[in-house]
Amino acid sequence: MPLKILLVDDSKVSRLALSKSLKRLDDSLEISEAASADAAELLLQEKSIDLALIDYNMPDRNGLELAEVLLKSYPQMKQTLVTANIQDSIRDKAISMGIDFIAKPAKAEELAKVVGV
Repeated sequence: MPLKILLVDDSKVSRLALSKSLKRLDDSLEISEAASADAAELLLQEKSIDLALIDYNMPDRNGLELAEVLLKSYPQMKQTLVTANIQDSIRDKAISMGIDFIAKPAKAEELAKVVGV
């Protein structure tokens, strides 16, 4: 069964780049996209997701605020913060929450590790 991934990023360009990188790793991945934290929550009410790749800087809520909600509502779903905002405090908070952290631009080997391919 293919891995179902949700990309949450307000930048369409970032979502496209990440999607292309993931498809290069494994063409069978099922990739969904959300342009905001609110859109991600709505999508998750309708669709089962195995892994969420979440940007930090978004207009409605930041990625860690979304991650906190998702950890409570979908504890089985893996999450990774994928962001250009590489402050130690953000990385440390993500790690303390049990969330992986990848700096943008995401390298193929880092994506392969979180996707498990």
